[in-house]
Amino acid sequence: MKRFKLLFFLAFSLLLTGCSSESIADRVYTQAIGLSCDEELSFYTQGFEQDSATEPVTGMSIAEVLRCEESVNGGKIFIGHTELLCLDGTCTLEPTEELLFEQGLSPACKILYTNPEEYFQDADSTATVHMIRMSEQNGLLSSTELSTVLNEWHGIWETALIPTESKTEDYPELVLLHKNGTCTKLSDIASKGMYWLRRNSGSFTMTLETPETQEKQDIFIEKTKIQKSVQHGKLYYHVKVNTKDSTQELRDTLQNLIQKQCKLAALEMLNANADVIGMQDLLENAEIEIDNNTKPEIEISVTVS
Repeated sequence: MKRFKLLFFLAFSLLLTGCSSESIADRVYTQAIGLSCDEELSFYTQGFEQDSATEPVTGMSIAEVLRCEESVNGGKIFIGHTELLCLDGTCTLEPTEELLFEQGLSPACKILYTNPEEYFQDADSTATVHMIRMSEQNGLLSSTELSTVLNEWHGIWETALIPTESKTEDYPELVLLHKNGTCTKLSDIASKGMYWLRRNSGSFTMTLETPETQEKQDIFIEKTKIQKSVQHGKLYYHVKVNTKDSTQELRDTLQNLIQKQCKLAALEMLNANADVIGMQDLLENAEIEIDNNTKPEIEISVTVS
C-alpha cells in the first residue's frame, strides 16, 4: 500500500512537472527592453542571443503594451530576467515603477539612457551589459541598477545618474535623468569627474600625458577613497588616490587633472539642480540649510601606496 502511494505521488509529480515545463517553454524571455513615453508608450523587446529587437508595440499603459507584445510573439512575456532597460528623455517615474512593482522587472536590471528606436536597430545588449558591469566592478561607475535609480528619483532632487552610449570604449558617458523625464548630459570632463566623486573601489590603469615631456605614460591606480565632511559650515570632498611606482611629476599631473574634472562635475550637477554625490544627508546631519547653490570644496591627494 505504501509502495502504491509512493508510485502515485511520483506519477502525480511528473504530471505537474510536465505542465510546468510546458508553460515555461511557452514563455518569451527578454534580455533587454526599451521604453519611450511620448503621447503613448512605445515598448521594445530583445530576447537573449538575438541581434535585433521585435517591432515596437504601443499602448497607454505597461500592462497594455505587454498584452500587445504577447499577442505578437505568441507567448507569455517574462521580463524577470531582463538585464537592460533602455530609457529616453520622455520617460517618467510612473511607468518605470509599474515595470518593477506590477510586472516583475528585476530591481538588478541595468539602466541605459538612449533612444530605444535607434539602439534596438543594431543592438548588442550582451556587450552593453558587460561594459556597464565591468565599469562598476572596476570602480569607474557606481551602481546603475533599477533599484538605485528609483531611490535617487525619490530623493529631494529627484535626479539619477545613469550611463549613456559612449563614443569611446574607455568608459560610459553619463547623464542626469530627472524623474519628470528631462535629461542633462554631462560634459566629457564632468563625466570623468563624477567617476572620482562616486567611486567606491577598484583598481585600473589610465594613461596620462605629462606637461613637460608631453609623453604618454601609464599610471596604475591602486585604490581610491572618498571622504566627505562638513567643516566650518562648508562641505568638503576629499578624494584620496593611491598609485604604484609613479613619478612625482606624474602624480602632480594626475592630481591637477582630477581636481579639474571633479570641480566641473560638481558645477554641472548643481546647474542641473541635482544631488548625485550625496550632499543632502551630510548637510542635513550638520543642520546646514540646503539650497541649490551649495558648492562643495574638493580636495585631491595622490600618494604612492
